[in-house]
Amino acid sequence: MAVGLVNLVKDKRMLILFVFLLMALSLAYLRGIHFGIEFVGGTRIPVTLERPVDQMTMNEITNNIKNRVSAFGLQQVLVKSIGESEIYIELPQSDPSLINSTMQILGKQGRFEGIVDGKVAVSDDVIMPGSIREETPYVQGQNVRWEIGFAITEAGAIRFADVVKGKANYPVYMFLDRPEDSVILLSRTELIGNSTLTETEALSILNDVLRKDNESIPVFVTTDWEAVKEQLSLINKSKYNKTIISIGTDASKIADLKAMGFEIIFKDPADMVPKYTTHEEQVSVNEWRAVGLLSAPILNPEITQGRINRFYSISGFAPTNLPIDSKLEYAKAEVKNLKSILSGGALPVHIIIGTPTTIPAPLGAEFLKYSLAAAVISVFVMMSVISIRYRRTEIAPIILITVGSELLLLICIIGGLGTIDLGAMAGIIGAIGSGVDAQILITDEMLEQVKGTTTKRRLENAFSIIMTNATVAVIAMIPLLFFSGLVEIIGFALSTIFGAFIGAFITRPAYGAMLEFVLKVKNAPE
Repeated sequence: MAVGLVNLVKDKRMLILFVFLLMALSLAYLRGIHFGIEFVGGTRIPVTLERPVDQMTMNEITNNIKNRVSAFGLQQVLVKSIGESEIYIELPQSDPSLINSTMQILGKQGRFEGIVDGKVAVSDDVIMPGSIREETPYVQGQNVRWEIGFAITEAGAIRFADVVKGKANYPVYMFLDRPEDSVILLSRTELIGNSTLTETEALSILNDVLRKDNESIPVFVTTDWEAVKEQLSLINKSKYNKTIISIGTDASKIADLKAMGFEIIFKDPADMVPKYTTHEEQVSVNEWRAVGLLSAPILNPEITQGRINRFYSISGFAPTNLPIDSKLEYAKAEVKNLKSILSGGALPVHIIIGTPTTIPAPLGAEFLKYSLAAAVISVFVMMSVISIRYRRTEIAPIILITVGSELLLLICIIGGLGTIDLGAMAGIIGAIGSGVDAQILITDEMLEQVKGTTTKRRLENAFSIIMTNATVAVIAMIPLLFFSGLVEIIGFALSTIFGAFIGAFITRPAYGAMLEFVLKVKNAPE
């Protein structure tokens, strides 16, 4: 028996199961398992576009919405597109003030400012409506060039010419919803990023980036927290009443900030890190999403002579280290991004904001408890049905191992890569139920004693039917996945497809290997 057990563990079908289980558990450990608002509570705001759009436009819209809501510190907001004309915005809380803030952000345009050397050179109120034009990116030698043009009012042209005069090769810091009433708290790692700057050099650069009309947004490094608290206590709270800080900051620091009367605005850790760049040996920042800095093009010397011009363009090249197709995609994305910034985050199509749906956290927890209970019950029901049918109790443990593995793989993969919502959970339970057919089929074939047929041949017969069933299930789900436009249906379709593939290629072959081993042991002479 020991030799047979060793051979079972070395069986290719079992090794495949072990490898995928290890990968799934690693994914769950690194990324966590994410449940939808149906299970953890929260609020979903449906947004309907006035007309269907293509995938590129949909990506532009969702990115614009993400930029807008993140600028106001709405942490962990999930924005996802559904089909060609629907967007769901999910908030992890059901706080009425948070819901109202989100809906207000969606209903109004952002504030764009282009700042040069601490002065506002251009803003959304001087850009002529409808003047923003996208030029199609084109190949120039080995590079791909992109360009976007716009026109400004006469008053805006005079101001721009005055501000940029003599500022050749200065960056234009393009802010969307620049935080006027906040202080920034950074760890030293966030401050330095991937640069080789010293702490003093980095702070000097960031203070220059944040300078406007002879004032700058205060930036503090939280290494010496007691010293930072002392400095914050001297801040004018009527002017700076908010703190921008990374999600996951130590709870004691957050408690200290609240005790000092600051409103906390949480940001994604990646957004807190400034992206430094060097132009003609001068270090600056070309993106810092925590403060709404989305781009920083360099001023061409030709437009810094003081001449008044109402028509301008921003242009550049895609990174040279990309293949040509990727360069074109980068250029298109850059043009879309700049158009969004110049228009104050305005969306390319009108939207209709639907009625929010709120699920309290305790109710979501109840849903999750009952769903998991249903999954566990389905496992034991299936195990009991097969054991009773064949009157072989030795089959029960391998059924439990197989179905438990399938359940674990589905939860880790779907919850790690995406979100387990109510539809996905229904698909997971359905996938476990469909395992009954497959396991009965495999067991029937293995126990059937037909003259002239080998165990290998009988397993091949069973798996030809199982593969056909899996193929049919996938084909049946594809229209629901791509054309339903309903997030609940999409979750169900995805989990059904994953369940079909995992069952056909991983867990059911492993069940066949374990069943072979169990039957050999049972039938072996004593």
